Amino acid sequence: MKPTPKLLSTIILTSLMGSSAIGLADETVSSEDIAGSPLDVGVMTVVGVLPDNLESVSGSYQIIDSEYLEDRRPLSIKETLHTVPGLNVVPDGSMSFDLNLGIRGLNPRRSAKAMIMEDGMPLQLAPYVDPVNHFAPHPAIIDRVEVIKGAGQILHGPQTLGGAVNFITRPVPRNGEVEGSVTSSFGNQSYRFLHGNVGWGNDIGGIMLDATQRRGDGIFRGAEYDIKEYRIKGELDITDRQTVMMKYTYTDDDRNQTEDYLTRDEYAQNKFRHRTAKFDRFEQERHSVQLKHLFDVNDQFRLTSQAYYNDIFRQGTRYSRAGNVVDDGNGNLVSTYQSCNGLRRQVALTDEDPANCGARLAPRQYYTWGAETRADFAHNLFGLENETIAGLRYHEDTAVRKESWARTRAEVRDFNAAYEENLFGRNSHWTLRARAISYYAQNTTFVGDWAITPGFRVERLRSSFDDNLNNTRTSRSQTEFLPSFGVAWSGIDNTTVFAGVHKGLSPARANRESIGVSAKPEKSTMYELGLRSNYLTGVYFEATLFHARNKDTLADDDGDFFNIGKSERTGIEIASRINFGDIMGTANNFYISGAWTHVPYAKYKDDAFDIDGDPITNRGNRLEYAPRNLVNLDFGYEHISGVDARIGLQHVGKQMPDSLNRREEDATGRRGIIPSYTVWNATVNYRVPNSGVTLFASVENLFDKEYLVSRNSGKLPGRERLFLGGITYDF
Repeated sequence: MKPTPKLLSTIILTSLMGSSAIGLADETVSSEDIAGSPLDVGVMTVVGVLPDNLESVSGSYQIIDSEYLEDRRPLSIKETLHTVPGLNVVPDGSMSFDLNLGIRGLNPRRSAKAMIMEDGMPLQLAPYVDPVNHFAPHPAIIDRVEVIKGAGQILHGPQTLGGAVNFITRPVPRNGEVEGSVTSSFGNQSYRFLHGNVGWGNDIGGIMLDATQRRGDGIFRGAEYDIKEYRIKGELDITDRQTVMMKYTYTDDDRNQTEDYLTRDEYAQNKFRHRTAKFDRFEQERHSVQLKHLFDVNDQFRLTSQAYYNDIFRQGTRYSRAGNVVDDGNGNLVSTYQSCNGLRRQVALTDEDPANCGARLAPRQYYTWGAETRADFAHNLFGLENETIAGLRYHEDTAVRKESWARTRAEVRDFNAAYEENLFGRNSHWTLRARAISYYAQNTTFVGDWAITPGFRVERLRSSFDDNLNNTRTSRSQTEFLPSFGVAWSGIDNTTVFAGVHKGLSPARANRESIGVSAKPEKSTMYELGLRSNYLTGVYFEATLFHARNKDTLADDDGDFFNIGKSERTGIEIASRINFGDIMGTANNFYISGAWTHVPYAKYKDDAFDIDGDPITNRGNRLEYAPRNLVNLDFGYEHISGVDARIGLQHVGKQMPDSLNRREEDATGRRGIIPSYTVWNATVNYRVPNSGVTLFASVENLFDKEYLVSRNSGKLPGRERLFLGGITYDF
């Protein structure tokens, strides 16, 4: 149900007057870059999900701060996150606009098993009924990224199997001066990037405008993209203890990107040519509104609130027929299932065939909104120091999904009118809805050097699925209790030893009933034992052992979802950074930083049935897209003159793309091993003294290595070497 303006305004006003919210704080943060080296970023208004006292966090977490982002100049969200231990970021067909994030061996497909947020607001298209991700903020507008994989993630749901990622956007300036920046960069593959922001504020309030445009070529020749993003943020101190914040975001995403990739024979002929890429198209229009209110009742009690609303339309047009294009034995590619006017026959495949043979169209509309309350307070129960977080969220999803096949390009150009007039066969028309209430609480008790943190989350969900073509409805209700417990010991200076356990959840979507299999929610139990330390001058080190047991593991078989039984994952994450400048006491610094994720065990424990009810043998098979090893290593130099340079590598181990672990490649390109690969990248910055100007250059895939990154919907190659140069002016 789309909320009426009156209802929406009532909910927002009630939420704001109720004085509660999610993680809004004026805090002095001693942040850490991805290797964990402390970086003092000063006093700012942030919208974070981690507590002020990071030493007491009884689980693994990482923080990517603004200095890290400025030094590395990441091209996309993939380059931003792939250095975080435990995270497998799988690219897509353009510039990783669709975030595919797998945490600790979980399937990364569209980040459906992770909780993705911006300033504490859910970013998935519809977190409960369609938790896929086709959007992530560009690194240029990000001030900080928080990644939580320990027990504390239960405060943020509904996806709590693997971890939570919160992108914190740049804060509104409040120093009485006009501040801003302009960045322009360009490179090969028609890469163009422009970003600008300007803001002003004082001790009463402030406002900031932000605009970004990205243009260039995708993986395939002729697969162009043009993405524009605009933001406005404002803050107002209504009293000396109350602040109201507002943010509006508009995104216009237009790409010649197919969601069907290459078959075995297409890939062998030319891995960077897709015969229908110039016809295929992905469009997305996104409106997002977020309101927040902060009320510091006193020094020990903070009430905050947020309300949010998202209106997202996405349309995917696919002329391609993934899996149907093969070599006829004479070196010619033919389509064995090309559909022309309803007939299936073998035809020679040329670039112009799609003009006559039609396309698959999938327009989808999403409305999500919610209101959340949260209280943070300190107390002295039983004479002990305590910090408590308690909150409540109400959330609604509505998703309208259509799919059809057109026969001519003219029908595609006026698809909506043709669909309504039923000029061609409608394949599906679904409406999915969900209403969810979430309760959560967490209390940390400090006893000497110990911090003991029990907590829980309750998810109460009712969802429905309407098949509008067949006039049928399926509904389901579920209530899940997710407890957590963690402990941290800080008895050694700048060192924390922690351990924790928590229950996790990935809710089952109602439309999974429509395929004949009663899918259940996937549940997990995650155990952690870890250490993080900055005890030695210039050396940061962290290590985490983890073990997860999942029940009713949800598998994705070409878009159909079903439970595939129990699975387990065991591994270790290690990250470190050594600053030789701090060790030697010199103004210039040479550093080495790295992260290693080793998951030796990630397997299915049961046999199961596939989507057609046929028995399949999964027991002992490795989980999809769960590489044994992920390695990131950087060597860098920072000079007092303003020059810093870095060269690094990323290694991704061998991966299996399907639950049956089929090693032999088939004609579709969807089956078979994804070999391991290693790519190098480099960045150099020069901050011109006393000017506000920074010159930079960056190279991704430095040695132009050819490698395979995915077999979802066919074979997808890794991006060719991309180099760029640019300038930033801060004022």
